[in-house]
Amino acid sequence: MKTKLSIFLSLIVFAAACSFSTASLSSFKTSKDKDGKTEATTFKAGETLYANAIISGSMSKTTTRMYLHDEKNTLVPGTEVKVDLPSSGTAQYNLPLPAGVKGGKYTVFAEMMDEKGEKKDTKSVAITIEAAPAPPPSANKDEDSDDSASDDAKDDKK
Repeated sequence: MKTKLSIFLSLIVFAAACSFSTASLSSFKTSKDKDGKTEATTFKAGETLYANAIISGSMSKTTTRMYLHDEKNTLVPGTEVKVDLPSSGTAQYNLPLPAGVKGGKYTVFAEMMDEKGEKKDTKSVAITIEAAPAPPPSANKDEDSDDSASDDAKDDKK
Protein backbone atom coordinates (compact mmCIF):
# COMPACT_ATOMS: atom_id res chain seq x y z
CA MET A 1 0.00 0.00 0.00
CA LYS A 2 2.81 2.36 0.92
CA THR A 3 4.52 1.75 -2.44
CA LYS A 4 1.31 2.47 -4.38
CA LEU A 5 0.82 5.71 -2.45
CA SER A 6 4.43 6.78 -3.13
CA ILE A 7 4.06 6.06 -6.85
CA PHE A 8 0.74 7.91 -6.94
CA LEU A 9 2.21 10.98 -5.19
CA SER A 10 5.26 10.88 -7.44
CA LEU A 11 3.01 10.92 -10.52
CA ILE A 12 1.05 13.89 -9.17
CA VAL A 13 4.25 15.84 -8.43
CA PHE A 14 5.64 14.98 -11.89
CA ALA A 15 2.40 16.04 -13.63
CA ALA A 16 2.33 19.30 -11.69
CA ALA A 17 5.96 20.03 -12.57
CA CYS A 18 5.29 19.39 -16.26
CA SER A 19 2.28 21.69 -16.32
CA PHE A 20 4.26 24.52 -14.71
CA SER A 21 7.15 24.27 -17.15
CA THR A 22 5.02 24.47 -20.31
CA ALA A 23 5.49 28.11 -21.22
CA SER A 24 3.53 29.36 -24.23
CA LEU A 25 2.36 32.42 -26.09
CA SER A 26 -1.24 32.31 -24.96
CA SER A 27 -2.23 35.44 -26.88
CA PHE A 28 -0.81 37.84 -29.46
CA LYS A 29 -2.83 40.84 -30.61
CA THR A 30 -2.17 44.09 -32.43
CA SER A 31 -3.85 47.33 -31.45
CA LYS A 32 -3.87 51.09 -31.86
CA ASP A 33 -3.27 51.74 -28.16
CA LYS A 34 -0.46 50.73 -25.80
CA ASP A 35 -2.72 48.77 -23.44
CA GLY A 36 -4.24 46.73 -26.29
CA LYS A 37 -7.82 47.80 -25.53
CA THR A 38 -8.60 48.62 -29.18
CA GLU A 39 -7.62 45.54 -31.18
CA ALA A 40 -6.84 46.43 -34.79
CA THR A 41 -5.38 44.93 -37.95
CA THR A 42 -5.51 48.00 -40.20
CA PHE A 43 -3.12 50.90 -39.64
CA LYS A 44 -2.37 54.15 -41.47
CA ALA A 45 1.02 55.61 -42.24
CA GLY A 46 1.98 57.90 -39.35
CA GLU A 47 0.16 55.81 -36.71
CA THR A 48 1.84 53.62 -34.10
CA LEU A 49 1.32 49.86 -34.27
CA TYR A 50 1.17 48.23 -30.83
CA ALA A 51 1.31 44.49 -30.10
CA ASN A 52 1.02 42.55 -26.87
CA ALA A 53 2.30 38.98 -26.54
CA ILE A 54 1.05 37.26 -23.40
CA ILE A 55 3.43 34.62 -22.03
CA SER A 56 1.75 32.00 -19.83
CA GLY A 57 3.00 29.07 -17.78
CA SER A 58 6.59 30.23 -17.48
CA MET A 59 8.48 29.86 -14.23
CA SER A 60 11.75 31.16 -15.70
CA LYS A 61 13.11 33.87 -18.00
CA THR A 62 11.73 34.11 -21.54
CA THR A 63 12.70 36.29 -24.48
CA THR A 64 10.08 37.34 -27.00
CA ARG A 65 11.29 38.46 -30.42
CA MET A 66 8.77 40.60 -32.33
CA TYR A 67 9.18 41.84 -35.89
CA LEU A 68 7.37 42.80 -39.10
CA HIS A 69 7.48 41.04 -42.48
CA ASP A 70 6.28 42.57 -45.75
CA GLU A 71 4.06 40.82 -48.31
CA LYS A 72 7.15 39.12 -49.80
CA ASN A 73 7.80 37.55 -46.36
CA THR A 74 10.94 39.67 -45.94
CA LEU A 75 11.95 41.22 -42.61
CA VAL A 76 11.29 44.96 -42.64
CA PRO A 77 14.55 46.58 -41.48
CA GLY A 78 14.42 48.32 -38.11
CA THR A 79 11.31 46.47 -36.86
CA GLU A 80 12.89 43.73 -34.74
CA VAL A 81 12.66 44.02 -30.95
CA LYS A 82 13.50 41.52 -28.18
CA VAL A 83 11.71 41.71 -24.84
CA ASP A 84 12.99 39.77 -21.80
CA LEU A 85 10.59 38.74 -19.05
CA PRO A 86 11.57 37.11 -15.72
CA SER A 87 8.59 34.70 -16.01
CA SER A 88 5.02 34.85 -17.33
CA GLY A 89 3.78 38.29 -18.33
CA THR A 90 3.15 40.59 -21.28
CA ALA A 91 5.81 41.48 -23.82
CA GLN A 92 4.91 44.84 -25.38
CA TYR A 93 5.89 46.04 -28.86
CA ASN A 94 5.37 49.38 -30.54
CA LEU A 95 6.35 50.51 -34.00
CA PRO A 96 5.75 54.08 -35.18
CA LEU A 97 4.88 53.74 -38.88
CA PRO A 98 6.71 56.40 -40.94
CA ALA A 99 4.55 58.77 -42.99
CA GLY A 100 6.17 57.42 -46.18
CA VAL A 101 5.65 53.72 -45.42
CA LYS A 102 4.54 51.65 -48.40
CA GLY A 103 0.96 50.48 -48.11
CA GLY A 104 0.12 46.78 -48.33
CA LYS A 105 -0.22 43.50 -46.46
CA TYR A 106 2.23 42.77 -43.64
CA THR A 107 2.60 40.20 -40.86
CA VAL A 108 3.66 40.90 -37.27
CA PHE A 109 5.40 37.94 -35.60
CA ALA A 110 6.08 37.03 -31.97
CA GLU A 111 8.54 34.23 -31.17
CA MET A 112 9.00 33.10 -27.58
CA MET A 113 12.33 31.56 -26.55
CA ASP A 114 13.21 29.93 -23.24
CA GLU A 115 16.23 30.91 -21.16
CA LYS A 116 18.42 28.60 -23.29
CA GLY A 117 17.42 30.50 -26.45
CA GLU A 118 15.33 27.63 -27.83
CA LYS A 119 12.21 28.74 -29.71
CA LYS A 120 9.17 27.38 -27.88
CA ASP A 121 6.20 29.11 -29.54
CA THR A 122 5.36 31.47 -32.42
CA LYS A 123 2.24 33.48 -33.23
CA SER A 124 1.51 36.00 -35.98
CA VAL A 125 -1.09 38.57 -36.96
CA ALA A 126 -1.78 39.64 -40.55
CA ILE A 127 -2.18 43.41 -40.83
CA THR A 128 -2.80 45.99 -43.53
CA ILE A 129 -0.95 49.29 -43.67
CA GLU A 130 -2.60 52.07 -45.65
CA ALA A 131 -0.12 54.42 -47.32
CA ALA A 132 -0.46 58.13 -46.72
CA PRO A 133 -2.34 59.96 -49.48
CA ALA A 134 -0.16 61.63 -52.09
CA PRO A 135 0.35 65.33 -51.41
CA PRO A 136 -1.66 67.66 -53.65
CA PRO A 137 0.27 69.15 -56.57
CA SER A 138 1.84 72.44 -55.60
CA ALA A 139 1.24 75.57 -57.64
CA ASN A 140 4.36 76.42 -59.62
CA LYS A 141 5.14 80.12 -59.13
CA ASP A 142 7.54 80.18 -62.09
CA GLU A 143 4.68 79.43 -64.50
CA ASP A 144 2.62 82.29 -63.08
CA SER A 145 5.51 84.75 -63.38
CA ASP A 146 6.28 83.59 -66.95
CA ASP A 147 2.68 84.25 -67.97
CA SER A 148 2.69 87.75 -66.49
CA ALA A 149 6.04 88.52 -68.12
CA SER A 150 4.74 87.49 -71.52
CA ASP A 151 1.60 89.52 -70.93
CA ASP A 152 3.80 92.55 -70.22
CA ALA A 153 5.78 91.90 -73.41
CA LYS A 154 2.51 91.80 -75.39
CA ASP A 155 1.45 95.10 -73.85
CA ASP A 156 4.79 96.66 -74.88
CA LYS A 157 4.24 95.65 -78.53
CA LYS A 158 0.91 97.50 -78.72
